[in-house]
Amino acid sequence: MRKVWFGWVAFCALTATLGCRAPSPDWNGAWKLNPSKSSFQGPVFTISISADGEYRYGDGNSSFTLRCDGKDRPIGDSRTRVCVKSSATVFDITQKENGVKMSANRWELSADGKVFTSTATVFRPSGSIITSQTISSRLSGSNGFTGQWRDMSYLLRHSDMTLRLDSQILHIGYTNAGQYIDAPLDGVDTAVHGPRAPEGTTYALRTAGRHEFLSLMKRNGKVLTQGSLTLSNDGRTITDSWWNPDRPADKGTLVYEKQ
Repeated sequence: MRKVWFGWVAFCALTATLGCRAPSPDWNGAWKLNPSKSSFQGPVFTISISADGEYRYGDGNSSFTLRCDGKDRPIGDSRTRVCVKSSATVFDITQKENGVKMSANRWELSADGKVFTSTATVFRPSGSIITSQTISSRLSGSNGFTGQWRDMSYLLRHSDMTLRLDSQILHIGYTNAGQYIDAPLDGVDTAVHGPRAPEGTTYALRTAGRHEFLSLMKRNGKVLTQGSLTLSNDGRTITDSWWNPDRPADKGTLVYEKQ
């Protein structure tokens, strides 16, 4: 038995590319978020306004500015953005590329000003349309859209996850968010697709054994978070953890269970 064991170890060392460390097939399937076992409450963002009426949105990772005056304004790379103030509680924001409408976003405030609903729509060249919605609760501020907000719908949008291993690619999908990632397993950056994915956002995975992938999330080449996807030994639970490289102790965790 001892000879058999050492023989197997030697075989794995010599033929790792044949599957000894290949990801477990248990990654494949549909997964459901268990909020009670997770430690993430939802991202926080801030909207402020300058003295001359320019709005600024920032979430710690990305930011942009806009003036809600109904005018198309250049934002780089043949793209423009226009914001129309339909009422005191409704903004309609449209983004175009080379004059063609690529996305639209409606901001709406509840009557009491405590709930902020953002409905995003992406228009694809194929003619297909993807729509998603974010519902946030006010943490601070009392005047219109300005203040600090917590995205309460993040967990809902990421409550259902599908994974599929295809050769050297892990296909990750979040149905409720209309988001997907086709991530090579060799650490190459790949685009994050979906109406809520900030422009320039990429995701990279690297295999760390049969039951773990290491991840990097970047925006315009800058690392935002690093983390890991870990599959339990029984293949029934996935733990998605991430943290800012500068604050490794401040970790977010989502726990998924196989359906």
